[in-house]
This record gives sequence, structure tokens and C-alpha cells, in this order.
Amino acid sequence: MKYPYQASPRPTLGVEEEYQICDPSTGNLVPRVNELMAHADEDTVRFLAYDLIQGLIEAVTDVAETVDEAVADLAAKRRLVLSYAEAEGCTLGITGTHPYADPRQTEFVDTESYRWVRDQLRYIAGRNLSFGLHVHVGVDDAERAVYVANRIRRWIGPLIAVAANSPFLDGVDTGWDSARSVAFGSFPRSGVPPHLRSWEHYEQVMAGLQAAGSIESPRHVWWNIRAHPTFGTVEIRAFDVQMSLRRTAAITALCQALVVEYGNRHRAGEPAPPQDHAFLDDGRFKGMRFGLDATVVDAETHETMSMHEMAALMVADAGEASAGLGTESHLALVSEIIEAGNGATYQRALADELAGDLVAVQRRLLDDARTLIRVPDVTL
Repeated sequence: MKYPYQASPRPTLGVEEEYQICDPSTGNLVPRVNELMAHADEDTVRFLAYDLIQGLIEAVTDVAETVDEAVADLAAKRRLVLSYAEAEGCTLGITGTHPYADPRQTEFVDTESYRWVRDQLRYIAGRNLSFGLHVHVGVDDAERAVYVANRIRRWIGPLIAVAANSPFLDGVDTGWDSARSVAFGSFPRSGVPPHLRSWEHYEQVMAGLQAAGSIESPRHVWWNIRAHPTFGTVEIRAFDVQMSLRRTAAITALCQALVVEYGNRHRAGEPAPPQDHAFLDDGRFKGMRFGLDATVVDAETHETMSMHEMAALMVADAGEASAGLGTESHLALVSEIIEAGNGATYQRALADELAGDLVAVQRRLLDDARTLIRVPDVTL
């Protein structure tokens, strides 16, 4: 079976954010996505999406040429979706998990595709109370997209660590910085992707999975990094959603620069160094569990270092391409996050301030989200 790759001539961007739909008084997740979607007109609804559960609504940017354009688009869509939520007596949460929603009360979106996912995954589908950020970057050739996705696997651990924003799940501090990655990572065909030799190899893998009934289409392959044939992109899916649009801009700039950097190396004929899957998988675990406070092994060099050092190497690898794209100021913020701490650091500090009361924490996070939607870029 063939999966034609619709090449993108430039490193354009598409960004997707998943929001919690919540009761502003209790902080509870509420199954109101249909009501919110009903407010959207014909033009707007093209950029909103359902996902598996009814307590989630997704906003999708139009194709953007620059990071600033993509983030301005997100800012406008956040304001619009919040207005829909408030018209229904709801509000939006923008963290990687809901801290205390009961998975036994999960209500699924009733479409053929999501019924298939629900029936395939059963228990783990219901407990996936998670909210992510996905970044697509255009790539102009299928073989180059495979090469780029292979190279970026090296950075899955630090990518997760920088964006980790979900310490709380099921009413407890999980001890993990990214509990979202734990919940969603229990899905099959998620996590670290395999090394793919070529686009033909990609097609063989997709066709085999489809023939076995494991997937209905490539969209049911949920690797942290994947080539997307329909959009002509490399999609990086390792991130918890970020409340601050400044952080979203930083992560988006990092993704675009890494894709451009490795695309340039492919054009130059640079062979892809081998990567030890054991170290890729361990780095992913360390990013999920300990965030930036971990010791890891570089899967390419086999050098042992701190996650801070590994993340700094990642930023350095993106530097030349970022300068060419004019996104150095956004990339610099990634370095600030590495030093200041990720979203999980902030949430735990908030929980300490509020004596561990997760309902109070969630209410404060909802207040924070409203503030940052109405007045973006107030905080790191």
C-alpha cells in the first residue's frame, strides 16, 4: 500500500493545542465539546477539532510561515474558544493533565474513528485525561522527512523535559513531571519511533500495521515524532500543552530550527549517526519522570551527562538554523526554561503554597489560563 507524501516546499508551521473544558467553580472536567463546537461558524470550525474525550477541544492554526504568525493565530483562537466556553458556563484549562478527573466517568466522542480507538484500547482510553501540544514543520521531500524524524529522536528526552507540565493526575502528585506522557504513552505505537530506513520502509510499516488491523490509517500511529504524509510535515508530538504562549513560541521555534537543521544536513549528504534505542528509551523515561533533573546517556555519542547539558546541546544544534529563520529570541527562551524550570516546577510550587489542595490548585490554574488568554505573554 502506498502513502503518497504531499511535500511542503518551505518549513511552514502548523501548531495544535488541546484544552480542558472545565466547570469554573469546581474545576471539574465537563463533557461539553459539542456545545462549544456549535458556536463556531463555517470558517472557524475548520480550525477546531474533536479528540477522544468530550472534555477536550483542540485548536489548530492555519499554515503559518513564521513562529510569530503561528503564535498570533493561536492567541486569537484561544480567545475565541474561551468565549465559546464562557457562553456555556465553562472555562478552559491549559495544562498537560487534569489533576483529579475520574477516568471512570470519561465520556468519549461518538464518531466512527474514536469509537474504534475506544474499542481497541478500552481501559487505557478512558484514563487518557491528557492534553498535548503538537508542532508540524513542512519538509520538501519524503526521504528527507524520514531522515529528519530519525535524527530528532536523539532529543526526545530533553524535549519532553522542557515541556513537562503535568505532575498531577488521578488526585495525586504522580512524582512524574509529565504524567501526560505516562497516560498517553500507554497507547500502542506511541513513544520512541523505530529507525526507518526510507519512505518505502515507512510505507511497508504502515501497510503491515493496517493489514493486521492494528491501525485504520497512519493517524493511529502516535509516535513522539512522525512524518505526516498528508500534510508533508515532520510532526513532533512529545509536548504537554503550555499555558504561556511565550513557551509555546519557544518550543515551536526549537522544532522548526531542528527540522531545518537536519534537513540541511540531509541535503549536504551527512550520514545519520546510529542511535542506541536503549538510551533513547531511557532518555524518554527520564524526561517524563524527572524532567530536567536527571542524568542521561546521549544515544549518539554514549556520553553520560545531565539532562540540563543534554537540553543545552539540543539548543546549540538548533542555533544556526534558528539564526537563519530569525527566531533566536524565541530559542533563547528554551535556555531560560532549562534554568528556571518547566511547568511541573511551577505547578508543584503552587501546590506547596496551597497546602496540597489540588482543587484549589486547579482553580488557580484556570484563573491563570484565563489571564494568559486575555493578556498573552505575561509570564515565562
